[in-house]
Amino acid sequence: MTLGFIGLGAMGLGMAQRINKDHALKVYNRSSEKAASLVAEGAQQATSLQDFADCDIVCSMLSDDAAVEAVYLAGDTLALPLKENSISISHSTISPPMVDRLVAAHEHANVRFLCVPVLGRPDKAAEGQLVAVAAGERSAMDEARSVLEAISTRQFWMGPTPRQAAVTKLGMNFMIAAAVEALAESFTLTRKAGIDPETFLTLITETLFSAPIYQAYAPLIAREENPTPGFKTALGLKAVNLAQQTARDLRVPLPTAEIIANQLRTAIAAGYADEDWSILARLMAQTASLPPIKRR
Repeated sequence: MTLGFIGLGAMGLGMAQRINKDHALKVYNRSSEKAASLVAEGAQQATSLQDFADCDIVCSMLSDDAAVEAVYLAGDTLALPLKENSISISHSTISPPMVDRLVAAHEHANVRFLCVPVLGRPDKAAEGQLVAVAAGERSAMDEARSVLEAISTRQFWMGPTPRQAAVTKLGMNFMIAAAVEALAESFTLTRKAGIDPETFLTLITETLFSAPIYQAYAPLIAREENPTPGFKTALGLKAVNLAQQTARDLRVPLPTAEIIANQLRTAIAAGYADEDWSILARLMAQTASLPPIKRR
């Protein structure tokens, strides 16, 4: 079975490395130098998207709707040259309407399409410790299971319609954004009251808030650390905006989303677009006239 992977950014590179361990893999990125480590490990570097025409499964991890459209579509037609009955997997966090366009284009080309966004940060991608959220034809997911298991510890099938996975991912990202904002506010409040952030961190992560998302972000916020690579603030705003757009389409109120979006816009305006979105805590601390935390 020949596999392809398109998009070797912070998440895509780690995912492709995991797949490359057990499968023959072709890789492509607009900046070709990003493929060097994979080629050194035995992957084949595609010189253009045309090189994926013989692949049985092609995965992609791209930044947004515009990037996905540029790779996959020419109008409403599938521009990516995939062979009939192959499986095309989009791991990108994109809008449900874009997923619908991809579904129609793939159906017309007789290519099976799965929407499989993932949960986890770049370090988890490199370790194969992501969570895969899948939707589409169940038999196609079963055929692609070895690929999904290479990148993730758990795989969830959300339903037969690919947009179901896209909406699920937006809901999860919105919950993460809300958790980051709540941590930022709580640490600022307690620090201003003279409470040691390390003590508050231990209280959070070892009692009521021991879930993975708090285990991941609370230490970053308590110590004002900036992971590289992390989840960029600009991508965080994209995720919240997509959740708001989807909520409007479904006539669902998301009252806290605008608060979080405004905080993210403020961070971007301050020059932190490419910083991890946990930067929200440092900006809030500055607003509360708190000094930077001294490293221990």
